[in-house]
Amino acid sequence: MFKSYEEMRVRVSELKSCFYCFCLLPASKQEHIFNASWGGSHQTGQIICDDCNENFGKRVDKAFLIYTNAVMNAWSFKGKRHKSIPIIELEGKYFLDAGAKLKLKKPLVKEEIQPDGRIILKISFNSRGEAKRWLEGSGAESWLERPLKQEERDYLRKIIREAKFQSEDAQPQDGLANLDLRDQYRSAAHTILKCLGFFMPDWIYHEKTKQVRQFARYNESDWRLFAVQAEQHLSLADQAVTLLGLGVKHNSVEIYWCSYLRMVIGVVTILDRVKRSVVIAKDYSGPDKILYIFEETNGSGKPPRAISVEINSQKFFLPIIGIQYFASPTKTYQFFQNEILWLTTTCYPTDSLTAKLLKTIEEVNQTGVEVDENLLEKYREAFLEFFTNLSKVSEQSIDLDKLLSKMSDHGFATLAQRFTGRNCSDIEFKLSISKIFENLLNEFSQSLLQ
Repeated sequence: MFKSYEEMRVRVSELKSCFYCFCLLPASKQEHIFNASWGGSHQTGQIICDDCNENFGKRVDKAFLIYTNAVMNAWSFKGKRHKSIPIIELEGKYFLDAGAKLKLKKPLVKEEIQPDGRIILKISFNSRGEAKRWLEGSGAESWLERPLKQEERDYLRKIIREAKFQSEDAQPQDGLANLDLRDQYRSAAHTILKCLGFFMPDWIYHEKTKQVRQFARYNESDWRLFAVQAEQHLSLADQAVTLLGLGVKHNSVEIYWCSYLRMVIGVVTILDRVKRSVVIAKDYSGPDKILYIFEETNGSGKPPRAISVEINSQKFFLPIIGIQYFASPTKTYQFFQNEILWLTTTCYPTDSLTAKLLKTIEEVNQTGVEVDENLLEKYREAFLEFFTNLSKVSEQSIDLDKLLSKMSDHGFATLAQRFTGRNCSDIEFKLSISKIFENLLNEFSQSLLQ
């Protein structure tokens, strides 16, 4: 299938001037290859000038925040420039804290009048510590609008001491939003161009990329001339995510040189959840190939890595990528609204529960490094808890006996025989667990566990 396969070396030092305005480099300020608000960490002053960097930072780089904040919140991690994990503001009294936990913006105090005239006080807090601070600080007296009497303070202290505090798991959220699609595609094009310049600087100054550079930097032309919906018949990103276990904590770009389309198409994937496909050049003739670039969001500052492959068209009969332009404004709007609805109503709660499951498994692994019946029982309990919670947030019933039966069918029952005594970090063991989980999740989505 592949004529050639190679890991690309970084060539950004070959850029002597900004590929937008041709001001001399290096710049005094450094630009992220993948946006800092997406979790990108590597920076260089060798790719664009300060003025162009500032132009993107003021507005364009913020176009995907509605998506990235949701993913980072669900998975409890933050980007380089975030002071903390992003929270999701909701209308009314609540917000979503890290891990999609529903929390009060401030203590909620209610008075319920009973039939006999007695007043029962109900106070809601996020934690016992917050409740104590409310009582000992100015919160309680501000609520009463007078100083507390000692018996009132003792009564409230008793209520707090006896209260049970619990946090709510993620719920599907309203996904409607005003989306700036023009700036989203400018940001996507900018990222693809930076990746191209980082590894293939001879292409970045090419006359064929001039139009998309003008669009990304100077907002010239209609965004629909560059925006396409791509069908990737061969995706190196999908394979890398599976093999390397990258998950949501990475960003990537795939650039396709396609003789069939006579185009160069760039596909940026943000946190493994949001894709944007951009026409980078037209009138291309030459070999079919793919450049795949990815960077993890671990804050290491390490440069992105890239792999280039040339496709043997005699052994791969499909075009490597197919595209469709967005035509009808109504259908285009609906396409992107459906995407954000999927992210917030389906992906968001599932992501938060998956992150919790992985954290539980990590804690289990720390209690005993060898696979045994006790460790596998804790894995089984974690799976049961995950699918029970998933059934609640999706309002879909689940038969736990059927779930256990399916787990056995997918190989959970044979794990003890295959892996007892081996380290729980063993790659084969981890892949077996992941495959069982993936199969169960697919069956749940098809309503086969009811």
